[in-house]
Amino acid sequence: MASELIMMCRHADKFAAIRITRGQDFGTLVQKICERWSDLDPESVIMNYSLVGEEDMILDNDDDMVTMFGLAQSRGLEDIMVNVKDGAKDFTNDTIEVGNKKSDIASSSKGKQVIVYEDEDVIPQFCSHKKVKLLTSDWSEGITTVGQIFEGGALEFKSVLRKYAIERGCEYALAKNDKVRVTAQCKYRADKGCMWYVHARICPGNEYFYIKGMDLVHICGVAVRTLNNPHATAKLVTNLVGDDVRAKHQTRPVDVVKVIKKNYGLNISYHQAWWGIEKARGQVFGDYVKSFSSLKWYIGATKSVNPGSHIELESNDETKRFKRVFVAFGACLNGFNHCRPLIFLDAAHLKGRYRGTILGATGKNGNQGIYPICFAVVDSETYENWRWFLEHLRLVLAPGRNITFISDRHMGLLMARRDIFPESGHGYCLLHLKRNLRDHLKGTTRAHRERMVSLFVCCAYAPTREIFHQTMSSLVSSGGYRVNEFLTNLHYENWSNAFFRGQRYGEMTSNVAESFNSWIEEERHLPITTLVDALRLKIMNMLSERRDQSRKWVGKVCPEMDKRLRASFNESRTWVVSAAGDGVHEVHSFPNVTVDINRRICSCQSWQLTGFPCAHSVVVLASCGKDITDYVDPYYFTQTFCAAYSYSIQPIPTVWMPERPIEEDFLLPPLCKKPPGRPRNKRIPSRGENVSLIRCGRCHKMGKHNRKSCKEAM
Repeated sequence: MASELIMMCRHADKFAAIRITRGQDFGTLVQKICERWSDLDPESVIMNYSLVGEEDMILDNDDDMVTMFGLAQSRGLEDIMVNVKDGAKDFTNDTIEVGNKKSDIASSSKGKQVIVYEDEDVIPQFCSHKKVKLLTSDWSEGITTVGQIFEGGALEFKSVLRKYAIERGCEYALAKNDKVRVTAQCKYRADKGCMWYVHARICPGNEYFYIKGMDLVHICGVAVRTLNNPHATAKLVTNLVGDDVRAKHQTRPVDVVKVIKKNYGLNISYHQAWWGIEKARGQVFGDYVKSFSSLKWYIGATKSVNPGSHIELESNDETKRFKRVFVAFGACLNGFNHCRPLIFLDAAHLKGRYRGTILGATGKNGNQGIYPICFAVVDSETYENWRWFLEHLRLVLAPGRNITFISDRHMGLLMARRDIFPESGHGYCLLHLKRNLRDHLKGTTRAHRERMVSLFVCCAYAPTREIFHQTMSSLVSSGGYRVNEFLTNLHYENWSNAFFRGQRYGEMTSNVAESFNSWIEEERHLPITTLVDALRLKIMNMLSERRDQSRKWVGKVCPEMDKRLRASFNESRTWVVSAAGDGVHEVHSFPNVTVDINRRICSCQSWQLTGFPCAHSVVVLASCGKDITDYVDPYYFTQTFCAAYSYSIQPIPTVWMPERPIEEDFLLPPLCKKPPGRPRNKRIPSRGENVSLIRCGRCHKMGKHNRKSCKEAM
């Protein structure tokens, strides 16, 4: 058992080693300490010590001495660090902190200070909250000292000052505010004589802003402790959400209000959030007006690095206003030569400040994916714009290909197609026709409408004219005058397989064009030059990704079409095949069909209509020991798919773009009248369009809303 212990005493940053033995009382220890430091009063000496893993322990009587010796023995210690304080001098603030507790000091009747310890407050434990560190915690250190540098100039200085004022809770006014100097003074300088100020000035050598003078002491006694801070303006929102807008083009103001409340503890209005997002978009994507003047430079740069591209800009020479632009990249034009001669046409509204319409021509690759060919930005969907678009499309398409078009029945598009591509087949989108028929039958029962639509679809898919006329007679007799009226100007060759001129490859709808419109939805709000570049980037990435993807394919046929072959083979495994000679076979599939593998026809007409072997032809080829892939159209081959994506779109370095366009490139935006009311973000459903109902996750009712847009009272 240790009989003595060395105490390393510290008082006022001075140290002294005092040796004590077991059994000595506390008074002896105090006497030795007062002999070392003459300024200490034995009546006011306070001591504590700490060991590793233990809180600070008070040394105040003989029992504490015994405890200290016991702890030192159990841990094998020979010396202990002891803090010595003078209670008469060190507790002028009337409080001391011992461990994690605070205690008050009261005076006794004899003038002796008595320490009264507070109990720990446990009431908050019954309503505990998770502590959250706001992102504004560092703002209070934005303004530090004279000479502080702001490399971003006046804008950065004012942004930091705004955040500093928000976190510190002070209000200021700008006495001087220009590109060279900024002086902020307390808002209550004149009323209450508060001399708080910060003055910064630009350095001519490097264009940086330096703080030249400041007084950060507020004597006005005014502190803004409110969630609606006057400095939380749209400019602050722009600074906070800039990165979010860059990552998510369609950032919503309501989401920004929630994020700023959650992360920064500030209340902002919807209007402030909207303006902040608009300004952030201008900083990230460029100004809508200036973007038109950058278009000529961008077109020249694109043509120089992407040979074979066809880009045509049309403007008014007198007013210098933008009219329309046609864009077709050389890689897309060359790749389309390896896709089926099938083009889907459609238009979509732009959502930017000057609105407008984007016309698109889209193809379909051998793996049933979309293949963008070209697009144009025009003011609206009219006959003149569609004719201008198709004229340029005819120039860029390879001569000699018999193109088939599929689209909706927009009158301007139908007339323009007949004028520019009179020899080409034109199929109407069956989905739009079904919607139009439903709208035409409005007022009848739902069961009647759906039966008429079902018969109409059977007419459209009918493989032969005999089957078509049989189904058509049922449709006309059951539908009455309304169906006859609907079919009056609807020519059979535009919607029925039995009468269609050309090869439609089984495509009955314009869903490919609709998919393209949905694919570019986020880019449709961008300024004109940024829009064209964003679509170039998107198409460039798609070409690269599908090029890398196709290199991993090992089959002769593209994966999606190979799945169809396997499904057809499994469906026809139980059928019996009888050979008639010269490649003609009879398939006993109930009903029986005839297949001629040399002419690549089947009496079910599916092989002829789609250009792809049907289940009957697959079982015949399998029974003859033929390689089924030899009878597949080359457009569905993996090799053809790779050839379609072997061309690349080259990047356009915007670092080459001049800061200010030259006079020849100057272009004004088109004149457009803003419609009354709030701008629409969602498309207007077509007449007769069936909108699918969904179940809301909040109110659990079926409808056209979800959890976010639910307005049901809960």
